[in-house]
Amino acid sequence: MTVQEIFNTKAVQEIETAILNLQYETERMKAFMDYNRVTIKHLLGVRKNILQNYFAMDEKYRQLLSEFNDALKLQLIEMRHRTIKIFESAKSYDEKNNIVVTGKCFLGYGYPKIHPVQTVRARKIWAMLNGTIDNYMPLYENGACCFKIKTWGDSVHIQSENKMLYLQEEPDNWNEGLDRELTKDMHLIHAFHNLYEHLEFSIFDLLWVRNFNIELHTEIDYSTYKSDVFDDDLDWNICDHLTL
Repeated sequence: MTVQEIFNTKAVQEIETAILNLQYETERMKAFMDYNRVTIKHLLGVRKNILQNYFAMDEKYRQLLSEFNDALKLQLIEMRHRTIKIFESAKSYDEKNNIVVTGKCFLGYGYPKIHPVQTVRARKIWAMLNGTIDNYMPLYENGACCFKIKTWGDSVHIQSENKMLYLQEEPDNWNEGLDRELTKDMHLIHAFHNLYEHLEFSIFDLLWVRNFNIELHTEIDYSTYKSDVFDDDLDWNICDHLTL
């Protein structure tokens, strides 16, 4: 089956229509908002499972997956570079305070223009998946990958590029759930695994993504008192507030 035929199957059409109808009630009618959000989150998971059942890895999909993995990898490396640069700038500005710089990489907010399915229904579902409409995937609040640098006393630990990409120093291949033979030499990064295994994106949502959104956040924490003023050794066995 082609991708267009898969998205036009009765099962996919019905689940996506149910999701969009609930979203319409939530946004327009403000009816059963909390219940609808829980239901939508569940239905997005059902949608993913339905679509995954239609997926069979072949050379065409392998090439698309490789392109997606490479595009995501490049953006994560760029995100790391920018995060380090901002941290060094903030550190040179004020070395005395606690500084945290966080980089987050999200799939592009705009619907992929190269996706073979270009319907209004598809674009609406994409907006719900990527967080443009509400937040149906709490695990996606930090995006596909989060890179953080912070001061810890007088020391600073900056995670290496490979540790960020593979969670270890040597290149790995996060291909769980896929055809192991066809993907054995792809060096799929952990961020792909996170999107594919732990979130409600189906493989048919990911394969054609080539654009991303990067967020960089800087936090500087400073106190207006000497460090010895703060009482951080409270004895919780002493309960004078219970004394009559």
